[in-house]
Amino acid sequence: MTLDVHNLTITTSTGLTLLNDVSWSVTSGGRLGIIGESGSGKSLTAAAIMGLLPTGMRATGRITLDGRELTTLPERELRKVRGARIAMVFQEPLTALDPLMTVGKQIAGPLKLHRKLTGQAARTRILELLQLVALPDIERIADSYPWQLSGGQRQRVALAMALACEPDVLIADEPTTALDVTVQAEILALLDDLINRTGTTLVFVSHDLPVVTRVTNDIIVMRDGHVTEHTTAQRLVNGPREPYTQQLFDAATRITALPRKAQP
Repeated sequence: MTLDVHNLTITTSTGLTLLNDVSWSVTSGGRLGIIGESGSGKSLTAAAIMGLLPTGMRATGRITLDGRELTTLPERELRKVRGARIAMVFQEPLTALDPLMTVGKQIAGPLKLHRKLTGQAARTRILELLQLVALPDIERIADSYPWQLSGGQRQRVALAMALACEPDVLIADEPTTALDVTVQAEILALLDDLINRTGTTLVFVSHDLPVVTRVTNDIIVMRDGHVTEHTTAQRLVNGPREPYTQQLFDAATRITALPRKAQP
Protein backbone atom coordinates (compact mmCIF):
# COMPACT_ATOMS: atom_id res chain seq x y z
CA MET A 1 0.00 0.00 0.00
CA THR A 2 1.28 3.45 -0.94
CA LEU A 3 -0.43 6.78 -0.35
CA ASP A 4 1.23 9.34 -2.59
CA VAL A 5 0.68 13.10 -2.58
CA HIS A 6 2.33 14.75 -5.58
CA ASN A 7 2.45 18.48 -6.35
CA LEU A 8 -0.77 19.08 -4.39
CA THR A 9 -1.94 22.68 -4.70
CA ILE A 10 -5.13 24.11 -3.24
CA THR A 11 -6.63 27.39 -4.37
CA THR A 12 -9.79 29.31 -3.52
CA SER A 13 -12.42 30.53 -5.97
CA THR A 14 -10.88 34.01 -5.65
CA GLY A 15 -7.48 32.75 -6.79
CA LEU A 16 -5.76 32.63 -3.38
CA THR A 17 -3.23 29.79 -3.07
CA LEU A 18 -3.52 28.05 0.30
CA LEU A 19 -1.33 25.03 -0.42
CA ASN A 20 1.49 25.06 -2.95
CA ASP A 21 3.21 22.08 -4.57
CA VAL A 22 3.12 19.70 -1.59
CA SER A 23 4.58 16.24 -2.17
CA TRP A 24 5.17 13.22 0.08
CA SER A 25 4.39 9.52 0.28
CA VAL A 26 3.88 6.90 2.96
CA THR A 27 3.89 3.12 2.57
CA SER A 28 2.35 0.21 4.46
CA GLY A 29 2.98 0.40 8.19
CA GLY A 30 4.56 3.84 7.95
CA ARG A 31 4.04 6.60 10.49
CA LEU A 32 4.13 10.06 8.96
CA GLY A 33 3.77 13.22 11.03
CA ILE A 34 2.70 16.54 9.52
CA ILE A 35 3.52 19.48 11.74
CA GLY A 36 3.17 23.25 11.47
CA GLU A 37 1.54 26.26 13.03
CA SER A 38 -2.10 27.22 12.43
CA GLY A 39 -2.62 28.12 8.77
CA SER A 40 0.36 26.09 7.56
CA GLY A 41 -1.84 23.84 5.41
CA LYS A 42 -1.47 20.60 7.34
CA SER A 43 -5.20 20.06 7.97
CA LEU A 44 -6.04 21.18 4.42
CA THR A 45 -3.76 18.42 3.16
CA ALA A 46 -5.66 15.87 5.25
CA ALA A 47 -9.02 17.22 4.04
CA ALA A 48 -7.89 17.00 0.42
CA ILE A 49 -6.89 13.36 0.83
CA MET A 50 -10.35 12.57 2.20
CA GLY A 51 -12.10 14.63 -0.49
CA LEU A 52 -13.53 16.90 2.19
CA LEU A 53 -12.29 20.32 1.12
CA PRO A 54 -14.65 23.19 1.97
CA THR A 55 -16.83 24.63 -0.78
CA GLY A 56 -14.94 27.11 -2.92
CA MET A 57 -11.59 25.32 -2.71
CA ARG A 58 -10.02 23.41 -5.59
CA ALA A 59 -7.23 20.85 -5.47
CA THR A 60 -4.81 20.19 -8.31
CA GLY A 61 -1.91 17.77 -8.46
CA ARG A 62 -2.25 14.10 -7.64
CA ILE A 63 -3.30 12.05 -4.64
CA THR A 64 -3.06 8.33 -5.31
CA LEU A 65 -3.71 5.22 -3.23
CA ASP A 66 -1.93 2.22 -4.72
CA GLY A 67 -1.78 4.14 -7.98
CA ARG A 68 -5.49 4.98 -8.05
CA GLU A 69 -6.15 8.69 -8.46
CA LEU A 70 -8.42 10.03 -5.70
CA THR A 71 -8.75 13.71 -6.64
CA THR A 72 -10.79 12.94 -9.76
CA LEU A 73 -13.02 10.25 -8.27
CA PRO A 74 -16.75 11.04 -8.32
CA GLU A 75 -18.30 11.36 -4.86
CA ARG A 76 -20.05 8.00 -5.17
CA GLU A 77 -16.73 6.22 -5.70
CA LEU A 78 -14.94 8.28 -3.06
CA ARG A 79 -17.47 7.12 -0.45
CA LYS A 80 -16.27 3.57 -1.09
CA VAL A 81 -12.72 4.63 -0.19
CA ARG A 82 -13.56 6.73 2.90
CA GLY A 83 -13.86 4.54 5.95
CA ALA A 84 -12.91 1.38 4.07
CA ARG A 85 -9.37 2.19 2.91
CA ILE A 86 -8.69 5.63 4.40
CA ALA A 87 -10.31 6.77 7.65
CA MET A 88 -9.96 9.95 9.67
CA VAL A 89 -10.12 10.95 13.33
CA PHE A 90 -10.95 14.62 13.85
CA GLN A 91 -9.81 17.09 16.50
CA GLU A 92 -13.12 17.51 18.33
CA PRO A 93 -15.15 14.28 18.59
CA LEU A 94 -18.19 16.07 20.03
CA THR A 95 -18.44 17.92 16.71
CA ALA A 96 -17.55 14.92 14.56
CA LEU A 97 -20.09 12.63 16.25
CA ASP A 98 -23.85 13.02 15.78
CA PRO A 99 -25.37 14.05 19.14
CA LEU A 100 -28.75 12.57 18.15
CA MET A 101 -27.47 9.06 17.45
CA THR A 102 -26.19 6.48 19.90
CA VAL A 103 -22.57 5.40 19.69
CA GLY A 104 -23.60 1.96 18.50
CA LYS A 105 -25.68 3.29 15.61
CA GLN A 106 -22.86 5.57 14.49
CA ILE A 107 -20.30 2.77 14.44
CA ALA A 108 -22.85 0.60 12.65
CA GLY A 109 -22.91 3.07 9.73
CA PRO A 110 -19.54 2.21 8.15
CA LEU A 111 -20.00 -1.47 9.04
CA LYS A 112 -23.23 -1.59 7.04
CA LEU A 113 -21.87 0.48 4.15
CA HIS A 114 -18.54 -1.26 3.68
CA ARG A 115 -18.92 -4.67 5.33
CA LYS A 116 -22.67 -5.26 4.87
CA LEU A 117 -22.96 -6.09 8.56
CA THR A 118 -26.37 -5.69 10.22
CA GLY A 119 -28.23 -7.01 13.23
CA GLN A 120 -26.37 -9.16 15.72
CA ALA A 121 -23.26 -9.43 13.52
CA ALA A 122 -22.94 -5.63 13.56
CA ARG A 123 -23.61 -5.48 17.31
CA THR A 124 -20.88 -8.03 17.98
CA ARG A 125 -18.39 -6.08 15.90
CA ILE A 126 -19.38 -2.80 17.61
CA LEU A 127 -18.68 -4.26 21.03
CA GLU A 128 -15.38 -5.70 19.80
CA LEU A 129 -14.33 -2.26 18.60
CA LEU A 130 -15.30 -0.54 21.86
CA GLN A 131 -13.29 -3.14 23.73
CA LEU A 132 -10.37 -2.63 21.32
CA VAL A 133 -10.16 1.06 22.28
CA ALA A 134 -10.21 0.15 25.98
CA LEU A 135 -13.61 1.57 26.89
CA PRO A 136 -15.30 0.26 30.07
CA ASP A 137 -18.86 -1.06 30.24
CA ILE A 138 -19.07 -1.44 26.47
CA GLU A 139 -22.77 -2.36 26.38
CA ARG A 140 -23.66 0.89 28.13
CA ILE A 141 -21.28 2.93 25.93
CA ALA A 142 -22.79 1.44 22.77
CA ASP A 143 -26.26 2.57 23.86
CA SER A 144 -25.13 6.02 25.02
CA TYR A 145 -25.20 9.31 23.14
CA PRO A 146 -21.92 11.22 22.63
CA TRP A 147 -22.98 14.01 24.99
CA GLN A 148 -23.30 11.44 27.78
CA LEU A 149 -19.59 10.57 27.54
CA SER A 150 -16.40 12.32 28.61
CA GLY A 151 -14.04 13.89 26.07
CA GLY A 152 -11.61 11.01 26.33
CA GLN A 153 -14.39 8.46 25.88
CA ARG A 154 -15.70 10.30 22.82
CA GLN A 155 -12.26 10.30 21.22
CA ARG A 156 -11.98 6.57 21.87
CA VAL A 157 -15.35 6.12 20.14
CA ALA A 158 -14.06 8.18 17.19
CA LEU A 159 -11.04 5.87 17.00
CA ALA A 160 -13.31 2.82 17.09
CA MET A 161 -15.37 4.22 14.20
CA ALA A 162 -12.27 5.00 12.16
CA LEU A 163 -10.86 1.50 12.66
CA ALA A 164 -14.21 -0.28 12.19
CA CYS A 165 -13.48 -1.49 8.65
CA GLU A 166 -9.75 -1.99 9.16
CA PRO A 167 -8.58 0.80 6.83
CA ASP A 168 -5.14 0.81 5.23
CA VAL A 169 -4.53 4.42 6.31
CA LEU A 170 -5.63 6.30 9.43
CA ILE A 171 -5.41 10.09 9.32
CA ALA A 172 -5.45 11.63 12.79
CA ASP A 173 -6.00 15.39 12.60
CA GLU A 174 -5.05 16.98 15.94
CA PRO A 175 -6.79 14.10 17.78
CA THR A 176 -5.64 15.11 21.27
CA THR A 177 -5.67 18.92 21.13
CA ALA A 178 -9.10 19.24 22.79
CA LEU A 179 -8.16 16.93 25.68
CA ASP A 180 -6.44 17.64 28.97
CA VAL A 181 -2.84 16.51 29.43
CA THR A 182 -3.61 13.28 31.29
CA VAL A 183 -6.27 12.12 28.83
CA GLN A 184 -4.06 13.21 25.93
CA ALA A 185 -1.30 10.86 27.13
CA GLU A 186 -3.81 8.01 27.43
CA ILE A 187 -5.13 8.53 23.90
CA LEU A 188 -1.62 8.75 22.43
CA ALA A 189 -0.60 5.53 24.18
CA LEU A 190 -3.78 3.86 22.91
CA LEU A 191 -3.21 5.10 19.36
CA ASP A 192 0.39 3.87 19.43
CA ASP A 193 -0.74 0.45 20.65
CA LEU A 194 -3.54 0.18 18.08
CA ILE A 195 -1.24 1.08 15.20
CA ASN A 196 1.27 -1.52 16.37
CA ARG A 197 -1.41 -4.19 16.67
CA THR A 198 -3.30 -3.50 13.44
CA GLY A 199 -0.40 -2.50 11.20
CA THR A 200 -2.41 0.47 9.95
CA THR A 201 -0.48 3.24 8.22
CA LEU A 202 -0.66 6.46 10.24
CA VAL A 203 -0.70 10.07 9.06
CA PHE A 204 -0.66 12.22 12.20
CA VAL A 205 -1.39 15.95 11.90
CA SER A 206 -0.50 18.27 14.77
CA HIS A 207 1.04 21.58 15.81
CA ASP A 208 2.55 19.84 18.85
CA LEU A 209 6.14 18.80 18.12
CA PRO A 210 6.66 16.53 21.17
CA VAL A 211 3.44 14.65 20.34
CA VAL A 212 4.45 14.14 16.71
CA THR A 213 7.92 12.87 17.59
CA ARG A 214 6.34 10.45 20.07
CA VAL A 215 4.05 8.62 17.62
CA THR A 216 5.65 9.00 14.17
CA ASN A 217 8.90 8.11 12.43
CA ASP A 218 8.96 10.46 9.44
CA ILE A 219 8.00 14.12 9.71
CA ILE A 220 6.87 16.74 7.22
CA VAL A 221 7.22 20.33 8.46
CA MET A 222 4.86 22.84 6.82
CA ARG A 223 4.71 26.62 6.79
CA ASP A 224 2.46 28.95 4.78
CA GLY A 225 1.25 26.13 2.55
CA HIS A 226 4.74 24.79 1.75
CA VAL A 227 6.80 21.83 2.93
CA THR A 228 9.90 23.34 4.54
CA GLU A 229 11.55 20.14 5.74
CA HIS A 230 11.13 16.38 5.41
CA THR A 231 13.07 14.49 8.03
CA THR A 232 12.92 11.65 10.54
CA ALA A 233 11.77 12.09 14.11
CA GLN A 234 15.21 11.12 15.40
CA ARG A 235 17.03 13.59 13.19
CA LEU A 236 14.66 16.33 14.22
CA VAL A 237 15.23 15.66 17.91
CA ASN A 238 18.97 15.60 17.33
CA GLY A 239 18.91 18.97 15.58
CA PRO A 240 16.63 20.40 12.86
CA ARG A 241 18.26 21.60 9.65
CA GLU A 242 15.84 24.34 8.64
CA PRO A 243 15.53 27.61 10.63
CA TYR A 244 11.73 27.38 10.91
CA THR A 245 11.91 23.83 12.26
CA GLN A 246 14.54 25.01 14.73
CA GLN A 247 12.10 27.69 15.92
CA LEU A 248 9.42 25.05 16.51
CA PHE A 249 11.96 22.85 18.26
CA ASP A 250 13.20 25.65 20.51
CA ALA A 251 9.63 26.62 21.44
CA ALA A 252 8.81 23.02 22.29
CA THR A 253 11.89 22.48 24.44
CA ARG A 254 11.09 25.60 26.47
CA ILE A 255 7.75 24.18 27.60
CA THR A 256 8.22 20.41 27.47
CA ALA A 257 10.71 17.69 28.21
CA LEU A 258 11.49 17.09 24.54
CA PRO A 259 15.07 15.77 24.58
CA ARG A 260 17.87 17.73 22.99
CA LYS A 261 20.98 16.38 21.31
CA ALA A 262 23.58 15.33 23.84
CA GLN A 263 26.47 17.76 24.15
CA PRO A 264 30.01 16.39 23.73
